[in-house]
Amino acid sequence: MAQPTKPPDAPTQAPSAETLRRAKLCWEQALADLAAAARMERARAYLECGYLSLQAALNALTAICYLNGEVRPPSFSPVRMAALCAEADPRFAALHAPCAALEAVQERGPFDPAPAPAQDEALGRSGLEQGQAVLALVRSYLKEQRGKDRRRCFAP
Repeated sequence: MAQPTKPPDAPTQAPSAETLRRAKLCWEQALADLAAAARMERARAYLECGYLSLQAALNALTAICYLNGEVRPPSFSPVRMAALCAEADPRFAALHAPCAALEAVQERGPFDPAPAPAQDEALGRSGLEQGQAVLALVRSYLKEQRGKDRRRCFAP
């Protein structure tokens, strides 16, 4: 697990305008990725659904990392990103299991031999559910932060 970059009781300053812009861009992309994942699931493109759900989670967690001063989050691992986010707010520790399930999508390559259709379907549906869980928690965090101090967060 990554070491905290600042003590939990250290005063934090508002993110810069550029940081807010990047965080908001990541959040908007996360929403777009999850919507695309849902469309892929309805079209029965389950592997693509899984990949887009993973990307949605990564983008959502990147937004939280940016808002909390982490300028180079580990963009390849939602588990590691959730751990970084948990340093800022303990509720993100609950994302360990959903993020670990999303990482399973990375184990399947697009050029691997095709698994049984039921396996692909389970992977896609599980990925979509886990992605939705991550975005729901991130959305609640963003709303709470926006309510506390409008300078520190954008409206989700």
